[in-house]
Amino acid sequence: MSGALNASPWPEFGGSVQRAQRPCTPRELFCRLFVDLEENVHYLLPAFELVTGQLERAPLPALPATDSAEAFADALVGWARSSLPALPQVEFAWSWPARVAREFGPVGLADGAWLRGSVQANAVESEVGMRMLRQLMLRFGDPGTGEAYAQRYAALLQSLGSPPESITRWEWQESAPCTELSYEHALLGLGLGLFPTSLSLETVGFNLWMTMVGPCPLLSALAPELQVRSACLRYFELHDGEALGALARQALAHALDERPEAGARRRIARGFAAAQRSYVRWHDAMCGRNVPLTPREFVLEAIRRKARFSAEHHASVRLGQHSVEELMLAGADQHELLLDVLAASPLVQPGAPDRSRLLTHSLSIDGPMFDAFTAAEINDLREWIAGLPRRGDSPAAERAPRPDALELEGRYRAPQDPESLAEFALARYGSLSNSELYCCFANADLHPAMYVFGRIFMEEVMQKLSRAFESDERLNSRTPPRYSERGIAELVAEQHARNVRARVEKLAPETAAAGETDLKRCIGAIFDGCWLQGFADVQRAGREEYGWLFRIYASEHGDGRMTWNHCRIFRHAFAELGPDIFLPKTDLRLYQLFDVAAGSLAKLAVSLNTRRFLPEILGTNLGIEASGVGGAHFEAWKAAEGEGATWKALAHRLHNSIDNYADGHTKWSLAAAQAFMRRVKDTAPADVDAQWHRLWRMWRLLDLMEHGSETERQALSEHIDVTTLGPA
Repeated sequence: MSGALNASPWPEFGGSVQRAQRPCTPRELFCRLFVDLEENVHYLLPAFELVTGQLERAPLPALPATDSAEAFADALVGWARSSLPALPQVEFAWSWPARVAREFGPVGLADGAWLRGSVQANAVESEVGMRMLRQLMLRFGDPGTGEAYAQRYAALLQSLGSPPESITRWEWQESAPCTELSYEHALLGLGLGLFPTSLSLETVGFNLWMTMVGPCPLLSALAPELQVRSACLRYFELHDGEALGALARQALAHALDERPEAGARRRIARGFAAAQRSYVRWHDAMCGRNVPLTPREFVLEAIRRKARFSAEHHASVRLGQHSVEELMLAGADQHELLLDVLAASPLVQPGAPDRSRLLTHSLSIDGPMFDAFTAAEINDLREWIAGLPRRGDSPAAERAPRPDALELEGRYRAPQDPESLAEFALARYGSLSNSELYCCFANADLHPAMYVFGRIFMEEVMQKLSRAFESDERLNSRTPPRYSERGIAELVAEQHARNVRARVEKLAPETAAAGETDLKRCIGAIFDGCWLQGFADVQRAGREEYGWLFRIYASEHGDGRMTWNHCRIFRHAFAELGPDIFLPKTDLRLYQLFDVAAGSLAKLAVSLNTRRFLPEILGTNLGIEASGVGGAHFEAWKAAEGEGATWKALAHRLHNSIDNYADGHTKWSLAAAQAFMRRVKDTAPADVDAQWHRLWRMWRLLDLMEHGSETERQALSEHIDVTTLGPA
């Protein structure tokens, strides 16, 4: 590997990697990547193929002949709003508005997923990244005090009787909660968020549509209908459209400033147009083409959904000359016939649901189908029967033909074979230098196999550490103290006391914080907080530990303000390394300025496998945030001031302040660890000791590095290269 990564902005998927035999479906692709990306890296290639295909199909609107970013944004938004489709002109079933809300579930539950890539460590350190980060912070809310937008949408689904988790659970095809086209609609934004380097400008355009036109005009128009159904509408009522819209426009303007090359406007417009095209197709599908719209269509869907398991329960039931079992098993056309036969049977009194034995007896507690239909399905049956012409009345008008369903237009190819992908990862990246490897870890969107390589790398690191702690009595780290919330708080409080004592007692330089060794050679400083980038996770944003760790990650990047961004501050502090210190993080030359050790690699490797190594991340982060506060950071701040090193002084002063134990990063890190351990105790109490051991092991490692004795440090260095594992 050589040269600048940004010379080839397309992901390296590995031409030698084999594919699985079967193409994926939209639902499968969405669920795999949304629920568990880290275990489904082999699905990234079909996702990239799908998204680039959707972008290619989007026709560009006429672009204004002006250099004004504001006029450009206005033209795009005006075009989109003027071409939005209207509500259907037919009377729809009572269940339809709730069904539309459910169908929008894949998008609503993934709200903000398109921003994920823009806030990753290799992309966030720009004015565009700062605006995207602030938008994601608004969409995530603060842990414990504000709901994430995805949580608000989950509350809407729950209020309408649809469990949010059902959107992503496995289900029989006929019982899937959403049509495949709804998953295809959601995949555009989800996919854009996975490839920030390749599709950054397209994401800016997509984001503008989602904030200024979307997220769903159809549901906004149906809000009164949903309110009548006692729906929880916080997702729409508390949508901070003004702030999000302003930030989206600013991101667009900065994108054009940062990327003045020809074609940038077209790429932004392409992302915007793809969002519009995808939404319009979804809207048309909702209006009777792919989902039920009338009561009869809802009843037919219920029959199709239940037929697999209910058919043989009707083996001896006949309606006229027809076997109900045979009609159920024969498919859609025969389901239509079954409904017509049922309407003509003694079980149904057309126009009179309260006198129809199907409802008064068959579905009652005295009947054979008690609780076989949901409350919503019973309401659909009542509506359907009420709308049937009474016997003896004029014949019903011939039913209007149902419009053809919209076909999927995406390219759905097979995922990669996981074993083949792992073989490629080891062969491709195993022999790289540490600087090259760090560059690939940092730009994992361009090197998707690094997720797999990172997992293997971290497992080896953890095995070495485990062996060291279990075998070397000098480390005194074999058995952790018993876990309790108070106990972990006392561990942290004692760390602060030791930090202060180390400063007051003026300990010798060799016992200072590990992170203070030759700061200018530590690449981790310009990737401050990188180990937390995986917590930009829409699917888990509502979990307290995820919320706190994302909040810390955002704070490390200045909460979306470039002047507060720690990575940018450290770049200025390292200005003596030359102009290359300000190169983008996609450029290999930046990494060659530093000596990269295994500890730095581990921080990035673990960030690509957040779920697998969550206890280790919690322990590492708690140790990092607690290190140096009131001690080494204070000393380094004052020393830098004395040397006239303004930027270094600022960096250490910030960390001494922002990592504070009362209300800062250390407090948030402690809350995250306690929240995780409480969740373990609630869901798997038998695993409390094992999970705590994993968390404590990393805390203990950082503790030894900062306050360990000379004997302990020597023992540790004999087992594992811990250089730069500590604070930057």
